[in-house]
Amino acid sequence: MPTVRFTIGQAFPVADPVARFITVLAMMSNDWLRLVEVIRASPEDEAGLRVLLFRQQAALHHEAADFIREARRQFHASVDAFVRGLDASAQANCEQVVGGIDPRSPHFLGDWLLKNRNLTFHYPEMNADKARAGREEITEALSKAANLPGAITQERALGSVRFGFADNVTVQWLPDAQSARHVRQLVKAMVALVRFVQAAAKAYIESRPPGTFSVV
Repeated sequence: MPTVRFTIGQAFPVADPVARFITVLAMMSNDWLRLVEVIRASPEDEAGLRVLLFRQQAALHHEAADFIREARRQFHASVDAFVRGLDASAQANCEQVVGGIDPRSPHFLGDWLLKNRNLTFHYPEMNADKARAGREEITEALSKAANLPGAITQERALGSVRFGFADNVTVQWLPDAQSARHVRQLVKAMVALVRFVQAAAKAYIESRPPGTFSVV
């Protein structure tokens, strides 16, 4: 792949909604591809790490879908027009990404995605009223994990402590989300996101005035 060089302010002028849109898409692509690198490098027996990375991928997908949907809605004359001008393949990838959070779409990944996004980025809140009613999120998860084995391990110093039991509680917020089917669905959606971002970036680069970008 060639390297494309440019001055950021010239290539992505802040006043251009499409430039801002492409920049955020690029952030998302970077985040997901880096997550993939960590997954590939993680040991097979690091179940807790894999749960964390799965949760982050799911949360990232929800954020990406919501961002694309809202950007197109709010900037109809610029961002939405740009997306509608992409080729059929890019638009199909976009539909798969956005459809992941739309119950009406054949690409819908399930209601668990929104709850996972909230609990990944915000952690569960403790609430006395909800706890008494059995609806507090940590109460629900702990109750489901009550009969599972737990452990806390430490190999060397403070940084090696792992609260394995907390991982067993965490997965209770992902009903069936660790199954092969859910993993495949999420990976397909994230691959579609990366393909959409690359197609959108290519179209954006080609739309800019000559000399804005140099290929080396």
